[in-house]
Amino acid sequence: MRVFITDTTLREGMQSASLELSYKERKDIFFLLALIGLEEIEAGVPAHSEEEREYIKELAESQYAEKLIVWNRANQKDVEHSIQCKVKKVEIAFPISDIMIEEKLRRTREYVLGLAKDLIPYAKTHGLYVSVGLEDVSRADKNFVFKFVDHIKEMGADRIRLSDTVGVLNPIKVVELVRELSSMIDVEVHFHNDFGMATANSVVAALSGAKYINTSLLGLGERCGIAPTEEVVLYLEVVQKIHTGIDIKGLRQLIDYVINIKGLELEPNKPIVGRNAFTSKSSIHINGLSKSKRTYLPFDPEILGMQAMLSHGIYSKRGG
Repeated sequence: MRVFITDTTLREGMQSASLELSYKERKDIFFLLALIGLEEIEAGVPAHSEEEREYIKELAESQYAEKLIVWNRANQKDVEHSIQCKVKKVEIAFPISDIMIEEKLRRTREYVLGLAKDLIPYAKTHGLYVSVGLEDVSRADKNFVFKFVDHIKEMGADRIRLSDTVGVLNPIKVVELVRELSSMIDVEVHFHNDFGMATANSVVAALSGAKYINTSLLGLGERCGIAPTEEVVLYLEVVQKIHTGIDIKGLRQLIDYVINIKGLELEPNKPIVGRNAFTSKSSIHINGLSKSKRTYLPFDPEILGMQAMLSHGIYSKRGG
């Protein structure tokens, strides 16, 4: 089984209130992500600005052009900008819930179906690989979701992106949704973390048939962010023994680089990368760890180039 990680730090991560990267920093991070083995990197939004387009053109002309994908709204002008950047893969996001269709667009379901009928063939005739985003799929009418997916398949879409836009999915619902839709078309998932469910939802999506998992370094993104690249990769590799093709030590080094250049502050207990992630204080745990790291650690932190640490306090004074 192989799962492809699509890192979107350079697009979704840029929507985080905690992160602002220069174009040079974004280019550097793109190449570092490519070097550590990311299969696909969502690097930006061509329609955003001329400067954004120049940056994306540089990436599209690089040796890692095959890894590049860019994000578009569901309108022809956005897709035209992507074509001008000479990218090979695009994400086109369509509102799929009635909340988004009626309250944001002030349109109808039929309008969205017509939009897909216009845009997807247009992108395909220009040789683009097309991932169709289903924005707010978690709050959408299921019958319309299946109707829309059937429709975009006929239009030539290569895969769908299931976007849990406000983070309300849970693993049970994810399993059901991914199993049903992955029998129809390749599935990509993009799960927000508003209730702390993004990593669990992403992992069960992979186990249920999703081929592409959206993540970002440290989970950076809009509001509470999305599934952290480091959490999803480590869980798949260490616990599920699923190969992601990503250099784990290189991933940790890249995260340190981003933390250092932007002066980000992490919660001490943040999984995988927090300073207390591999620190034990209880005497029972310390005693067990002195005999075997396997007793109270989920994996040897040396695979990240880190070490298990000990702390001392009132519960460190009695042996286990």
